[in-house]
Amino acid sequence: MQQKKGTYQSYYQTNVQTSDQLSLIIMLYDGVVRFLKKAIVKIEENQIEEAHNYLTRSKEIISELLATLKVEKGEPVGENLKELYVFCFKKIVEANLKKDAEIVKDVIRVMESLREGWMQLKAQQTHQSKDAIQTAPQSQRKIRLQG
Repeated sequence: MQQKKGTYQSYYQTNVQTSDQLSLIIMLYDGVVRFLKKAIVKIEENQIEEAHNYLTRSKEIISELLATLKVEKGEPVGENLKELYVFCFKKIVEANLKKDAEIVKDVIRVMESLREGWMQLKAQQTHQSKDAIQTAPQSQRKIRLQG
């Protein structure tokens, strides 16, 4: 079992190291939603310590999203994202204090909505990249296999 866990961690680390920025952001959203859902289960099972741990991990991910946010680049969008991240962070703190699954569900809705926006942006970017490759001159599309 230990080897499977090590293999998964190696794969995940390689995936993170080779992913583009949008994919990394989406991974962070996936992680925060996953931990929040686990926190809900633990709250409902009255497993307070485990719920606390999942909520703390969720806060850490949101802190990372806040720390890497470049507000000046996306001015109104960046500022709105910052406000949403701060809102979610505060709600997680509140949910952790009250052990309130409904508050956690509210945060999940916000994070899933934001994730969907990032997914649309990534799809749009991927589509634009494919268009750029298809419109490139034929001579630029060839791959040279020999030195």
